[in-house]
Amino acid sequence: MSGKALRILLIAGVLASLLVLGPGPADAGVRVKTGKYKGSTTQQAVSSSFRKIQFKVKKGKVILTTEPSVAREFCVSTPVFTLGGTTATHKLGRNGTFTFTHTFLGTKMDVIHGRFVSPDEVQGYAIYHFSAQDLCSEGRSKVNFSARHK
Repeated sequence: MSGKALRILLIAGVLASLLVLGPGPADAGVRVKTGKYKGSTTQQAVSSSFRKIQFKVKKGKVILTTEPSVAREFCVSTPVFTLGGTTATHKLGRNGTFTFTHTFLGTKMDVIHGRFVSPDEVQGYAIYHFSAQDLCSEGRSKVNFSARHK
């Protein structure tokens, strides 16, 4: 076998092994524990019993079971993701993130976004939009949350 053919074969072998092995550990994210997670938002304007957020992780999916109430001035949000006892489900991203979205009006979106910072802890934020009312002006409210595996 000639030297040129050997080099081509070697390069092809290296490229094939890179495709088979896939991305390295830097892209792997955090290994996530399955089960229930419970936490709350940091917004003090809402009673602690209404700040709760709960979800389950099962088979690579995040299932939102309880969403928090969010306040803007004197208005408090109603459930949009778990309305009527339903649950919202989203596939867990490769980097340990998930995002639930719901259209508020037009292009405005209510969002719950989370990222696993350790195998048993998630941190994130919730953004809710509000219409102009007697008790509050039109706009959005963003709150942070954290939850731990139970």
